[in-house]
Amino acid sequence: MMIRSCLAIFLCTLALTVATQAQQKMKAKNEWKLVWQDEFNGKRLNSRKWNVLLREQSKHGELQYYVPDEVRVEKGVLRIQSRVRSYGSMKFTSGRLDTKNKFSPVYGRFEIRAKLPGGKGIWPAHWLYPQNRNWEMEYTMEDAVAKGKERLIPEDRPWYTEIDIMEFLGHETNILYGTLHYCAYDGTRRSSSGKWQGDCDYTKDFHLYTLEWEPDSIRWFIDGHLIHATVNGIPHTPHYLILNTAIGGSWPGNPDSTTVFPQCHDIDYVRVYQKKAYFTD
Repeated sequence: MMIRSCLAIFLCTLALTVATQAQQKMKAKNEWKLVWQDEFNGKRLNSRKWNVLLREQSKHGELQYYVPDEVRVEKGVLRIQSRVRSYGSMKFTSGRLDTKNKFSPVYGRFEIRAKLPGGKGIWPAHWLYPQNRNWEMEYTMEDAVAKGKERLIPEDRPWYTEIDIMEFLGHETNILYGTLHYCAYDGTRRSSSGKWQGDCDYTKDFHLYTLEWEPDSIRWFIDGHLIHATVNGIPHTPHYLILNTAIGGSWPGNPDSTTVFPQCHDIDYVRVYQKKAYFTD
């Protein structure tokens, strides 16, 4: 009788141990693991991680020319500067950098600790954009939809997406936006957006802007507070990261007499995490 009791206790203990180990293994598999980062602690921007744009940008009626010398690393932060400066046909210069062809993950947790620029007409953003966008196919799809021939669009469709981790209009110093732009399966373009009204001025100090992109959902956070979440239009293809400050345009409006220049968009770090559960061993 004693032997049977001891054996039963042993088997129960063994089963509990196996179950606990399995739970711990599953938990570890589902935890966020750091896969990419830039702490900006060097003397210059790491060209193995970033591209810096040189381009006149008139999209959305913007007024800036993106030039490389407005992007630099100093005192442990990445600084994107915007100022009044004639360059080409533009009267303002600013900075934009990205990780295209260098780091384009599928899914992940993106953390960006930043202090934002402010003023009327100032439009900083952190966003994700498709690594391989098929423009010709998109035009074909749009034309088919417009003609009521959606059924003729190939099954392998060009899923246009843009994931705006954070957008900020410099004259709304306590308001943030997080948005997913995407194409529905019928070819129509849609958006899912959240607006956060905080109790502080986001130009005065550093705050943590976070996006969690998983296979079945996307979630936006500011300092750990959920801004927005969606389960619609989730992309499943590589996207690269873009950091920039635009000046003027149809959404923020143009700078006016109250706008102070130069403005600085300072980024303390960028960290990207993923879960092992997304991928097979």
